[in-house]
Amino acid sequence: MKKMIVMLLVAILALSATAFATTYTYEDDIRFEYDETAFDITMEDHTDDEDLIILIAKDEAWGETFIRIHLADLRDGETFPTMDDFTAMPDARDLTQGEWNGFNDVFMYSVDNEANGFTEHYFIAPVMDDDGEVDAILTVNIGVSPIEDEDLAMTRDDLISAVLDTLQVDD
Repeated sequence: MKKMIVMLLVAILALSATAFATTYTYEDDIRFEYDETAFDITMEDHTDDEDLIILIAKDEAWGETFIRIHLADLRDGETFPTMDDFTAMPDARDLTQGEWNGFNDVFMYSVDNEANGFTEHYFIAPVMDDDGEVDAILTVNIGVSPIEDEDLAMTRDDLISAVLDTLQVDD
């Protein structure tokens, strides 16, 4: 019975979060919906070729929770990283390459940030131009603190997944 009540509360939270979702578009390149009741948004425009959007959790129970979305055009002579580039990183763990969120050849890995007490998950995706050539690199970095309460952790992770599921890039 207790588990059923918790599941009902999670469903109510998910439905109420959907009602407050805001669609965010930046320069027609990055589009996503985020739950403004759970995240604050900041944005930095580095150059004409780079955009950085940061979503930060408002909920203190989640600890340090953020999503960084960084889109950068490839510079002349620059290429998309290879598996060798990532395997050379000493702190990266669980390195895989595959499909993620509609992108192909995405590198995914995690890094434990012991100084801040949280884990960072990275998704490095190639963004193709109309000719099928890699034109830009999308880096999504998610930072989460460990949470003892499994239901609260699941709610946080579901909210992060919902934001990432809506992410679209047109470079």
